[in-house]
Amino acid sequence: MPKRRDEVDQRILDAALTRILQVGIRRSSLDDIARRSGINRVTIYRRFSGKDKLIEAVLERETERMLAEVGSILTGAEGIDERIEKTVLYVLRQTRMHRLVRQLLDVAPEEALGFYTVHGSEMVALGIGYIAGLLDRAQHANLIARYDSEPIAEMIARLAHSLMLTPTGGVDFTADEATHHFVRTTIVPMVKYGIATSSKESTR
Repeated sequence: MPKRRDEVDQRILDAALTRILQVGIRRSSLDDIARRSGINRVTIYRRFSGKDKLIEAVLERETERMLAEVGSILTGAEGIDERIEKTVLYVLRQTRMHRLVRQLLDVAPEEALGFYTVHGSEMVALGIGYIAGLLDRAQHANLIARYDSEPIAEMIARLAHSLMLTPTGGVDFTADEATHHFVRTTIVPMVKYGIATSSKESTR
């Protein structure tokens, strides 16, 4: 569930995001953000307890926004296989190509690696919670098999995060055809049926 933020919070977060995209995180000061948002530095500090927490909030909001778009994809797709494929492709692409990722790599590449490593756990945790919720709802609707959704959700969330900084290696996730093939042949069956174990098989 996305956090509730009032208009003042949103103005501060918008100003912080804009400044980060311009100069990176290290060079984005609270004074810069205060000037851009029209909200004084004391108010910003009181609401976010300093720059580090503000940056975390920016990242959290952008992740929430990305995940919220999944709903429209699920509504438009036909058939469970297509829904799974389009949803996973969207998450993988957006995690890697989101403006906060690409622009930060452009303006401050040395910061990007450290930032997305240190804050990776927060992004992965948000992704796991959201994806697990989608899987649980699909199970209740008898669209996919009944299994523990957490491990599958974690695998997808961790895959998305790893591709953000390392999209090649085995499968080339910068290539559409290779990405589609991987998702269709590996992720779709895993989401539909779960991961079989020696002691208990998932059943519909």
